[in-house]
Amino acid sequence: MHTVGRRMKIEKIRCEICGNHCELEAEIEDGEVLDVSGNGCMKGFIFAQQEARRQNE
Repeated sequence: MHTVGRRMKIEKIRCEICGNHCELEAEIEDGEVLDVSGNGCMKGFIFAQQEARRQNE
């Protein structure tokens, strides 16, 4: 597998969707969320995807 030009990063994000305010860790590669941990529900995963897209614009 060749990874030239790919950028992988782990970003810490506090979810703002519900009252839990989960501390998320999003694994992001080339602006796309590959995995999210720390979310108490799927809303956190969706929030992390939206934040990654917003930051990539």
